[in-house]
Amino acid sequence: MNSFVILIFCLTSYVLAYQTKTKGHRGGGNEPTQFHGQFTDFMRKVQHQARKRHNYYRRLHGVPDLKESEELNSYAQAWAERLAKTGQFRHRSRSPYGENIYMSYNSDPNFRLNGRAPVDSWYSEIKDHNFNSDSFNSKTGHFTQVIWKGSRWLGTGVAKSPDGKIFVVSNYKPRGNMMGRFRENVPRPASDGGMQQQKIG
Repeated sequence: MNSFVILIFCLTSYVLAYQTKTKGHRGGGNEPTQFHGQFTDFMRKVQHQARKRHNYYRRLHGVPDLKESEELNSYAQAWAERLAKTGQFRHRSRSPYGENIYMSYNSDPNFRLNGRAPVDSWYSEIKDHNFNSDSFNSKTGHFTQVIWKGSRWLGTGVAKSPDGKIFVVSNYKPRGNMMGRFRENVPRPASDGGMQQQKIG
């Protein structure tokens, strides 16, 4: 095979959610909070694809669509650029927003990531989610943030490292994964289609 893809993703932790709950936009240490460049056509395409895919899944669960936030796009892009520059795969140490991150690698230099791929990966955790639980589960933190009813705004960033890794960051406002509020914010899909349709393009 000329190309291969390795997908690695990191869980949004409940502990992180509370560490960042009241810290505003300052971030931790020298963590960037704003993208100072210009969004390319590719970046805009990934943003659009990711938001469309989020809302596809959210509609399966009967929760409101996420709206695009340019502020969150800049915030997410700043962190994606940092991850691509350092090669590290980690969350911000402090953030007022919910956050999902994703990394892929493809040996084909012409490979272009589709913004649906990270969301499909995050949503696939539905298979491990207990809809009767009101507690955070480290195996399903991406899924629950994607569906979280109380989140209203979305921003997405994408950046490529010199060695070919592609990092995607999505940030959510208000943040999700709040202890004691899972059942009200992560409803079951209207039918079993939520688990089946994720495999469709």
